Amino acid sequence: MRTLMVLGNATLDVVQRVERLPAIGETVLGEAPMRCPGGKGFNQAIVAARAGARVDFAAAIGADDAGVVLRAAVACEPVARVRWIDSPAATDMSSIWVDGDGRNMIASSAAAARSIAPEHAAVVVEALDAGDWLLLQGNLTAEATLAAAVAARARGARVAVNAAPVAFDFGPVLASCDLLIVNEVESAALSGQADPHAGARHLVRGCHVVLTVGAHGAVLLDDVSETAIDAPRVDVVDTAGAGDTLVGLLLAELCLGADPAGALRLAIAGASLSVTRAGTSTAFPTAAEIAALRRSA
Repeated sequence: MRTLMVLGNATLDVVQRVERLPAIGETVLGEAPMRCPGGKGFNQAIVAARAGARVDFAAAIGADDAGVVLRAAVACEPVARVRWIDSPAATDMSSIWVDGDGRNMIASSAAAARSIAPEHAAVVVEALDAGDWLLLQGNLTAEATLAAAVAARARGARVAVNAAPVAFDFGPVLASCDLLIVNEVESAALSGQADPHAGARHLVRGCHVVLTVGAHGAVLLDDVSETAIDAPRVDVVDTAGAGDTLVGLLLAELCLGADPAGALRLAIAGASLSVTRAGTSTAFPTAAEIAALRRSA
């Protein structure tokens, strides 16, 4: 089994359900907020570990109550190794609004995540061996993200990038990328193409690209082929965290030896299950549910 190193962020999520998402300058009333651990790095590491992958996770948190919550949450999960990096900033937080159709709007802070220096990011990946995977997102600085990708490649590890959020120029990072996961908005932003599908094809430069298309599933692209995998129809409650579920399951299956199409098929099934529940980490499939999805797939 290959190791998956997830270097990313960890946040305390505040999720509030509203009848409809507010317009600019508008205030709407919502339900009582739900607080739960989150952050793309945290979410993806947790899901991958529940899927049976050997997961190492590193993130920066502050010396505050939110950091205590995150430490306790990871301690309850089957993550192999956790490296908490002490940040001078407060632990990052995400504010998430979810409307009656399950659609969401998210605003996240990133001061703690961006406190990780490039040299620290490069040191974190020193435990990787040839054939292992490093998973990165867009919450760290461009310099730290690039340093980690280059260091991992130098060790013979493979690099997966979930380019969310698109907060800097990913071009240098993508030069060291083996797998890129983007949604339609991110595909257009990274490629400069108005059509996300055309953008995804443009981003295939010797690597695999996964374009997620919401309720329609996802498309797997490489230099010679394109495979669309549909998502099952479900009753959507909350889409927050669905993308992280997909990414975590996808990388876990790759580490466990699955082919990319098979890995993506299971990842879509898991993400579809997660949207039937409220919250972010509270909606993730359990280890037993993932095993059942794998058997049915």
